[in-house]
Amino acid sequence: MSGDRKSPLDGNLVKVVFPLLVILAPLGLSVIGAVSAGDPGAEEPFLELPPEPNEGCVRDAEFMRFHHWELLREVRDQVVRGGGRHEISLDRCRSCHPSRERFCSRCHEAVSLQPDCFGCHYYPADPAAAVDHARAGR
Repeated sequence: MSGDRKSPLDGNLVKVVFPLLVILAPLGLSVIGAVSAGDPGAEEPFLELPPEPNEGCVRDAEFMRFHHWELLREVRDQVVRGGGRHEISLDRCRSCHPSRERFCSRCHEAVSLQPDCFGCHYYPADPAAAVDHARAGR
């Protein structure tokens, strides 16, 4: 008759192991994904880097990485509401980062954002297109 009895650990084991698996599964999957992702020896940087020395940017790289959208929004508001031009423009960005695909788009796609800048502003995805656009006088 002792075989019919359940051990007190059976119920507690399920109560402990199942939540632990639910908590640790995403962590395990992210570690496996990080280990198996891409070639660690790849030499191409995530974003297209500007030529050295980088003296033309309006702010330091750390600010631009996390707050460029605030700066661009502020300039947009000054131009649209104030009616004037501003020293900061996409042309200035394009002088160091000629490819929208290798700079803007690569990062925005990684974080699943779609900026609305390019509905009004021309910033070619391909630097060769910029040359053709400039020659056409657009």
